[in-house]
Amino acid sequence: KQMKSANQERMEMTFEVMDALDMKFESESFSVVLDKGTLDALMSDDKEESVERVSKYFNEIDRILRVGGRYIVISLMQQHIMLFLLKQFTSRAWMIRVCRCYDVETKLTNEQGFKPLPVFMVICTKFKKMGNSKSILELCTTVDSPATRLSNTDKIIESVIEAQQVAIVCAGLQKSGSAGREILLEVGKGDDEEAKYSINIVDRQKVIEGNGVVTSYAAFIIPQGRETEWAFGTPEGRQFLAGEAGVDRLAVVTLNRGHKFNSLEEVKAELSPIISDFSPVTNKKKIAFLSVGNDVGVRKEVYVGKSQISGPYIVEETVTDGAIVRRLYFLSAKNIIQSEAKIRKVKTRRGNERVFVDTSSLSCSHHAYMCVGACSTLEWNQEGQLLVIGLGGGSLCSYLKKCFQKSTITAVELDPDMLFVATEYFGLVEDKQMIVHIKDGLDFIKESHENGLKYDVVMFDVDNKNITTGLSCPPQAFVQQDILSKVKGLLTPKGVFILNLVCRDKNICREIYNTVEKTFDTVASVKLEDDLNEIVYCWPSKIGFEKTLTSASDKFRNIVQHKKLEEVEAVQLSRMMDLLNLGNNLNHDKPEK
Repeated sequence: KQMKSANQERMEMTFEVMDALDMKFESESFSVVLDKGTLDALMSDDKEESVERVSKYFNEIDRILRVGGRYIVISLMQQHIMLFLLKQFTSRAWMIRVCRCYDVETKLTNEQGFKPLPVFMVICTKFKKMGNSKSILELCTTVDSPATRLSNTDKIIESVIEAQQVAIVCAGLQKSGSAGREILLEVGKGDDEEAKYSINIVDRQKVIEGNGVVTSYAAFIIPQGRETEWAFGTPEGRQFLAGEAGVDRLAVVTLNRGHKFNSLEEVKAELSPIISDFSPVTNKKKIAFLSVGNDVGVRKEVYVGKSQISGPYIVEETVTDGAIVRRLYFLSAKNIIQSEAKIRKVKTRRGNERVFVDTSSLSCSHHAYMCVGACSTLEWNQEGQLLVIGLGGGSLCSYLKKCFQKSTITAVELDPDMLFVATEYFGLVEDKQMIVHIKDGLDFIKESHENGLKYDVVMFDVDNKNITTGLSCPPQAFVQQDILSKVKGLLTPKGVFILNLVCRDKNICREIYNTVEKTFDTVASVKLEDDLNEIVYCWPSKIGFEKTLTSASDKFRNIVQHKKLEEVEAVQLSRMMDLLNLGNNLNHDKPEK
């Protein structure tokens, strides 16, 4: 009676009192059945009674719909409802399209003052089942993009659950901040192993430490190939980025490899609904999308391989500061650059373009500080012996070869794939001056020590395959007392041991410092400001390390100028002295509990 009274002007609309599980309509008498909340009400749980009730309901819908007719459901799509609905209508070979109702959610947000759980519209089109016919499945998760055709229901289920989980996180973020923790979300996975986007939600530290109220918000899209830079690839860098953007909360978006990105505008359009979910309730302004430049950047796949030791790896090229850079990544640690080299293009006399790897430049700043360490004991025209444990892409070894042209560089690498990558893609040339051994570095150190070999410089630049520890470089076994003692035994009286240390665990760092200082008579280190690397210098005898490194820094700059190598801006004497933070008089902090 109420509905008839409210709609008395709509003479063509009729209202019937009827049991939805036993409708009295003729079979195939309707083209559309619209369900606005009935399914959710009928199936409040997945108990047998509820399942039986909804099965009858679906059978009735099947009966009264014509072939080609549509059953349209508006639902919150709780998991048990979603699974049962998909199972029922795929078994009947109906076409199923699932769409997200963003307009409805926006309206509810404006009315309630907070974001609701996502609302979905499921359109089930009745097809006549023939033989082994299967359902056509489509998913539409964005406002303006066309529906995506799917091969099975897995992606629908994953997408709905992902949207619901994001909504729960968003609800918490709208009411308060992230309490100092970044929130990482991976969205747009589709049928691929790698999600299309990774989004870090960053609340500025000053807001967290203040009243905790987030008011301003923006998104920052990282161009392809630049996600490993300090400002984008570290929590500290992203805090800095949020400050530069002048907002309390910043959504930092990474464009993951394995996907195609046509334009910045296309990325913005695809991400806009997701990004808006994280906007604080107090933010009434249009969300700004920020980036570096006006495009999505460049990421060119050069080679993909799989190593028995390092697992899957990839060689890519990108453009940074106008220069083409080639990089090696292990996909087990996809945001850590294992090796890097600049690529040059030159015109031949015939007008053709030739591409070559520039081994006269250093892309990794920590390698420059390792070269300074070598200069503390070697002259550029001296016949010396250098041992490098860990070849990687070979960039450091190739550069050392140019710096010390009369010295012999011996590189030891466990993974034969890395020698292939270094020679094929990073310009490493094996000869009498550059000798590469495919061997376990620990075994090589032990055997060399037993055979009484001596080196002017020993470098550890080896990554840790065990990514579960807080020590990324080197593996723990390389910094044990017995190995470091053997390394000391390999050094000439004026030799130097140089350790590339990447450690996120302060307690592990402290143990390594203690072991190194017990083993060597003089120890100093440089901790890079915009990087995780710390370069530790160790000498077998007592020396004035500050004077030694001052002289070494001057020598390195002279070598760069004399050999016409690319200038290394990272190594400036005053800056290096400022970064020195470890010596024999180090006061160790108390261990963390």
